[in-house]
Parts: sequence; structure tokens; C-alpha cells
Amino acid sequence: MRNHGPRFGLMRMGPHDHVGWTFSGPGEFMALAEPFLAEGARRNERLLYVAENPDTTAFGEWTSSLVPGTIVASTVAEVYGPSGIVDPIGQRATFAAALAEALDAGYSGIRVAADNTPLVLSPERMEAWLRWEVVADHFMSQNPVTGLCAFDRSQTDMGALQTLATVHPVWSADAEQPPFRLFSSDSSLWLEGEVDAFAVAQARLALESLPPTTGVVVDLTHTAAVTGEAITALRQLCEFGAAVTVRGATEIVRRLAQSGGAPTQNLSWADVRAI
Repeated sequence: MRNHGPRFGLMRMGPHDHVGWTFSGPGEFMALAEPFLAEGARRNERLLYVAENPDTTAFGEWTSSLVPGTIVASTVAEVYGPSGIVDPIGQRATFAAALAEALDAGYSGIRVAADNTPLVLSPERMEAWLRWEVVADHFMSQNPVTGLCAFDRSQTDMGALQTLATVHPVWSADAEQPPFRLFSSDSSLWLEGEVDAFAVAQARLALESLPPTTGVVVDLTHTAAVTGEAITALRQLCEFGAAVTVRGATEIVRRLAQSGGAPTQNLSWADVRAI
């Protein structure tokens, strides 16, 4: 299982970690990104620094000993396109190429620190960005990539930040916490937290951006109450064709789900609780 859940700091982040964080103002983003990137330098990773006006000259002395080309500074438009509406498939290819180039150059992987605020400031951009986050997280889960997605809370409303938190395995502990999380692990899409009908529907949407063989793990261990609507949504997820494993359900929930005619070949149960 990858690192997931709230964090108070960004230290000890390694390959496959995908972090969402909030900040206020460009100076705070640089202060956030610097130790994150410095840790990557110690791991022999190529460092990608992305912002509207990227400037690495103010980073500390640790940069002076780096091999030229270790830090690559790019604008948001250069990395994600001038429209600000991200194409998930094209963006995956962009990062796959960057990773391949880094590995060929002798680096152990890539580490990305990006101020992605401009990419979530309209409904169209936000919709495209959420699709990309699902694809990006799946890519990071399978490759030596460490990602920091940062968002300026002074420009982004609280509802948008909470939505963004749902698609980041790791989120800053001092920010609003999401009711559930969607992330990739072991080639499956994991859904955990307060799993309700809306959360399951978001998992269904996420599957549209992932490989067709992607299974779903629904972890009900920390779900306070499973409603009838959530059980119906689980059945519909199975009917969509995904192989669904439900963890931590009660025996009653298991019986209710199976009594509804869900295709048993797509549904399995783990760690079922008696009550």
C-alpha cells in the first residue's frame, strides 16, 4: 500500500507518493517546494519545478552541487498546454517521456513540484484536471515518480480544494480533509473513507480514465454507515464490469448487496465483520 492519508509535513516522500498541498502566494509555494525537491536530489531524482513564473535561483546552496539538468524549471503552459484544459492521455505521454529521459540519463526517477492553481480555476479546467489526476495517480503508483500538486488557497474556493483532496492519496493535515479518497494501489482503484452513493459514483467515473482491466477495492472499514443507496451504487459498479472487492463490510451489508442481484462473478469480500 502506498502512503496515504493526512500529513503534517513533506519529508520522507519517496517514489509512488502523490501529494496534494495548499499554500498561499508564490513565496509560500517556493518554500514548500524547496525541501521537497532537495530530498529528491538526495535520491538522485530529476527534479521538475512547474509554476506560472518558475524561478529556482532563490533555492538554497544545495543546488550548487547538482549536475546541470537535474532541475528543470517550466511554466504551467509549457507542461500542460496553453489552454489550461489538460488532456489526460497526452499528459501521461508527456510525463512518461520525461521519466524515460531521466532514467536514460542515470537518474533513479523524477520528482515533480507543481503549482497547479491555474488549472482548476474554471469548471471546464477543473473537470479536465480531475480526470488527469486519476490518470496521473495510476501512473505514479506504477513508476518511480514522486508528485507534489500544490494549490493556492487564496485563489481556490474551499469546495474545490476538498474535491481535489479526494484524488490525492496524501493531503496536508492542516487543510480541509475529504470525506473519502480515490487512489490507485496494486493496479486497482481504491475507495476508502465515508463511502456513500456519491463516492461510489466518483469511482465509476474514474474507471473511465483507467485501463479497462482496472479492479476496484472499496474499503468500508472506516465508513460509519452504509446506506441502501450506497449498496445500490456498489451493485451498479459491478454491473459496469469492474471486478469489485469490498473490505471491512459487515455481514448484513454483504447479504444486502448479494440479495440485490449483483453479478457474483464481479464481487468478492474481504475481512467481513460479524456486526
